[in-house]
Amino acid sequence: MPKFRHVLLFLMMAVMAFSTAGAQVIVGEYGEGSLSFDYEQWPFGGLEGSFLADGPRWNEDLTFPEGQTSGCGGGILGAVGDSTRTIAVGAIDNPDGTQDVVLLFVTFPEGPAVGSYAVDIENMTAGFGWIDDALNLTIPEQGDDFQLWFDSLEAEHKFISTSGSFNITAVGLDGFSGTFVGMLGEPEDFIILDVTNGEFEMTSVAVASVPVVLAPAQLVAAPNPFNPQTTIKMSLDRAGSVVVNVFDLAGHRVAQLHNGLLDQGEHQWVWNGMNNAGVPQSGGVYFCRADGQGWSTSTKLVLVP
Repeated sequence: MPKFRHVLLFLMMAVMAFSTAGAQVIVGEYGEGSLSFDYEQWPFGGLEGSFLADGPRWNEDLTFPEGQTSGCGGGILGAVGDSTRTIAVGAIDNPDGTQDVVLLFVTFPEGPAVGSYAVDIENMTAGFGWIDDALNLTIPEQGDDFQLWFDSLEAEHKFISTSGSFNITAVGLDGFSGTFVGMLGEPEDFIILDVTNGEFEMTSVAVASVPVVLAPAQLVAAPNPFNPQTTIKMSLDRAGSVVVNVFDLAGHRVAQLHNGLLDQGEHQWVWNGMNNAGVPQSGGVYFCRADGQGWSTSTKLVLVP
């Protein structure tokens, strides 16, 4: 399988991580947005047109709510080392029953930051792909043979970027936006597309159409922003085993505040801005997450320098 097909397969697997979790830590999710671009076959024309997807993302079974024919989503994944990978996805239901899916990703070496990033599929740092007119698109289950699934995927084209760049204008837990341009390649049919006017804007709006298991607890931190410490309070409506951790924006665990049984009622912990080894952490955005049996809840923390 050529290198770029490995990259497109990786993109699909990364998107699946929001359903299967995988080995990466999901820092935050984007539930709504828009993604668009223009394309023209290079160098002689032929294929040309525009792609536009907007609205809340699709459900877990890849269907949209009634009356909706497109949507966007994505999120932030803790990747390798100190890096963070941010993903944006746009999907369209076509009148003939097929689906178009555009996926893009940018890896930030030291945490999310605005700026320019070159497409680099060799090092898997940034890129975008387009599955055009996919028929009977499904999400593979964790443990499935992803390569077999990808090879059997019916689609008119499976494009992946060969060159280009992203200009990231905003990135974080609240949203992900920017512009992109570049070239898409499909070697099976020897097609190259010139992509222009690429734009995307993802937001962390909750998706009401996706069933959500309500957590039996809510976290509140005060003061927030804080320095040197904040008190994190949790009201638990039923007893059970609970783990409470503090993570940085790259998804790395900074400190563990609790791991064990808790009674129903009020609980609180103090985080002093240090990791478990007693090393002070730099100012920035963190989040505290409580995980119980079948539920999870979190709150954002802002440590000021």
